[in-house]
Amino acid sequence: MPNYLGYRPHRYTLVLTRAAAFTQRFETSSSPLPEGTTSWIDIYNTDDELLTTWQATTITSLAVEYLIGPNDTDIIDAHTRAAYNLYLNYPGTRLPYCWFRGPITREH
Repeated sequence: MPNYLGYRPHRYTLVLTRAAAFTQRFETSSSPLPEGTTSWIDIYNTDDELLTTWQATTITSLAVEYLIGPNDTDIIDAHTRAAYNLYLNYPGTRLPYCWFRGPITREH
């Protein structure tokens, strides 16, 4: 039995490179995503203030895809100790939940 209550998001480091796009595809391994599912990534700074939100580019029944251009990724300064939460929200009466979370690092 786990020693916690609630859902624990997957924890991964999000890596950004100066002047490059962030591109990622998350595939579902169990049940398909319902039509109308939304997804977004909230980026926070060290003070836990929201810096920006990236909307998913494409959502299919089997995957969530992000293609975020360099103009949007470069606003996260290399010296900012940023973190992210990636959310899924199913249509209807369900509430969003955090699917992935973790720190952001920059590689130049």
